[in-house]
Amino acid sequence: MKRTIPAIIALLLLMAMNCSHRNAPPHDIMLEVAASMDDIFDAPTARARDLYSRYCSVCHGQNGKGDGFNAYNLNPKPRSFTDSSFIARIDPDLIQETITKGGAAVGLSSVMPPWGRTLTKKDIELLTDHVIMLSKQ
Repeated sequence: MKRTIPAIIALLLLMAMNCSHRNAPPHDIMLEVAASMDDIFDAPTARARDLYSRYCSVCHGQNGKGDGFNAYNLNPKPRSFTDSSFIARIDPDLIQETITKGGAAVGLSSVMPPWGRTLTKKDIELLTDHVIMLSKQ
């Protein structure tokens, strides 16, 4: 449902634009709609990758293996998100809470900083989905 509303809005906008360009071949509008839908659907994924790269990859690694640039300085070592058995046992709400409040607040590593004052709730939801996605690769 989250993807349906933006897709409908994009379709309506493109159809309205097509009304003002009556000389354009009919198939052009379908190509524009398809390109716009790709942008709409990929935007959250791209945002999540950007957030993860900026805030998480330094410790957890670009691919979530716990091997980021700063990982060797940390004790305990950062969690590998590629361990699907671990992620399968974890509630997504706990991942969100960990990102929001930091590791110490949920009984994990105190070196995991809280991001709740830096990131929006939506950004934290995107990061949660990204962490879960990393476990499925």
